[in-house]
Amino acid sequence: MAEISGPMTGGTHGWPFSASVQDLSEVGYSETEYRFSGEAQRYVNVDGADYAADGRWAVTEGEPSPFETRLIVRLPDDPARFNGTVIVNWNNVSSGFDNLPGLSDELLDAGVAWVGAAVQKVAIEGFPFGRPKGLTQWDPERYGDLTIADDDLSFDIFTQVARAVGPDRPLGTNDPMRGLRVERLLADGASQSAIRLATYYNAIQPFTDAFDGFLLVVYKGGGARIDLTTPVPEVDDIPPEARQIVNILPRGSHTLRTDLNTPVLVVNSESEITPYRTARQPDSDTYRLWEIAGTAHIGRGTGAETKARWARDFGEHAPDMVPPGSTPNTLSFGPVLDAAYRHMERWMRGETPPPVQDRADFAGEPPVLERDAEGNARGGIRLPHVEAATGTHSGETADGAPDAVGTSTPFSAATLRARYPTKESYGARFGAAVEAGLDRGFLLERDAQRLRAEAAVFDGDGAWTS
Repeated sequence: MAEISGPMTGGTHGWPFSASVQDLSEVGYSETEYRFSGEAQRYVNVDGADYAADGRWAVTEGEPSPFETRLIVRLPDDPARFNGTVIVNWNNVSSGFDNLPGLSDELLDAGVAWVGAAVQKVAIEGFPFGRPKGLTQWDPERYGDLTIADDDLSFDIFTQVARAVGPDRPLGTNDPMRGLRVERLLADGASQSAIRLATYYNAIQPFTDAFDGFLLVVYKGGGARIDLTTPVPEVDDIPPEARQIVNILPRGSHTLRTDLNTPVLVVNSESEITPYRTARQPDSDTYRLWEIAGTAHIGRGTGAETKARWARDFGEHAPDMVPPGSTPNTLSFGPVLDAAYRHMERWMRGETPPPVQDRADFAGEPPVLERDAEGNARGGIRLPHVEAATGTHSGETADGAPDAVGTSTPFSAATLRARYPTKESYGARFGAAVEAGLDRGFLLERDAQRLRAEAAVFDGDGAWTS
């Protein structure tokens, strides 16, 4: 059994790396960092087994190794506010450090507990090239003795985190849940973290049954290889020196297994729709796929949170991911993600599954995303900014390749007037799209109110006054 100690304090900086940029005390939450240590098991494929396209992978235990890492725990101050759900986040390390997301208004209002789990070697040591940004480099005094030998240990470390914060955890003097009555665990991760959660779902969850639900966000349909002894894939947009670290399977190469009772919801921006197409599977009692037209992998808001933490923790501006001369996507899929969390909560309780949503349309051979005359994708979840479009929004490059930052190009005043002769006609179209989102279940009333207010002040850069 892994050991939890702490809270962790001190260090040269005096705060936890990648801590929330929001003052959680103002919203009735706390954030505490703990040391988490023990011995973790590696896994290897069963002899003769491979990464089958149906996701039914067979693994067996390999060699164990000791580990020492950290957890960030965010809890409501008032125990009566806790709703029984702990979200266990697989922290993302794509940027070479332990990157934690913030808590949305939906999660705060719901009263969830949230645990950020650093389970990969890069979180501790950073990349072995460029400027290291791992925990041990950032603050050796606070984190210098943390260690994860390799990412093969990550799956079992994640399981042990679940055991340490779940319903059957040992209730000692150093309980990170502070005695809260935990009822269910949601495994959550985005992008690179979703890749590894897909492997966890297909290979590890069948015999640990550690989680009550999975939420995979911006996931391209290819998991991670279970161990580092297997051949490293050649992926064009991953530098050769990083491939051993990333160690992913080809995108769109497999589905999520269908023989588990654990529900899983995949929420994809437009950037993931094309690579995920060949991994699509029918919606079922345990699987849902939501595809959001017009949005990009790094949505508005997601990037802002990361930039704020980067500036605070590294004392510098985050590198600009936007190519010179391009106009990055301005839409946020945050409202849909909030709805997804609420539906996952109900699904894990055994109530109504998330509503089935339209999927994006493909046409041609080879299939490509179908687009309207203005260049916006057809089908899929349609935010009001896409259904009542005032510009072209895409998660792909001009030649149809997935693009992390996407593009947004405003319509000209003449195009706006042709589509919406008056501001009132635009407002009516936008309002109808908001109502449709509420009816379809991919918008919540909180976000609907904000969107209506946003539309009320939109003037089309003078399109209706010139």
